[in-house]
Amino acid sequence: PAHNALVELQDMNKLDFVISQNVDNLHYKSGIKLEKLAELHGNMTLMKCLQCNKKMTFEDAGWDQKKWGKGYRTSRIRKGQPTCHNCGGRLINSIVNFGDPLPQEELRNSIMHTEKCDVFLVIGSSLVVYPAAEMPAIAYRAGAKLIIINKGDTPYDNMAYWALY
Repeated sequence: PAHNALVELQDMNKLDFVISQNVDNLHYKSGIKLEKLAELHGNMTLMKCLQCNKKMTFEDAGWDQKKWGKGYRTSRIRKGQPTCHNCGGRLINSIVNFGDPLPQEELRNSIMHTEKCDVFLVIGSSLVVYPAAEMPAIAYRAGAKLIIINKGDTPYDNMAYWALY
């Protein structure tokens, strides 16, 4: 339901950007436009090139998970596995595992949109995983109203214009 509500806000031109830590592809699947979406922890349906950062589906990459595995950054390279159609670089799963670097472009876009928003809406996050957990504070310091909708308390409830549990 939250994904669909965000799409409605987008369709009414009331949503500028979505910052997500989810890897389930539900934001994109529900209709959030790619240019309005930063998936800080990757997307389980996408591969990315380590060289040019191009993203593509497993299918578009020609990646067979049964044959070459999940394609994590730490996975051993196997003979014959596909490479980037764009530059020939190594393809890896776009999911960010512990120890992996965050996608820098996604992080930069997140911070840029956070600093210029007038309302920052948090939906279903404990706000304890950084650097995403810092975004509400950045928005608040920039003058945005913070609205939190969550199952439980968060470290930012005292800053919230409105907190719903």
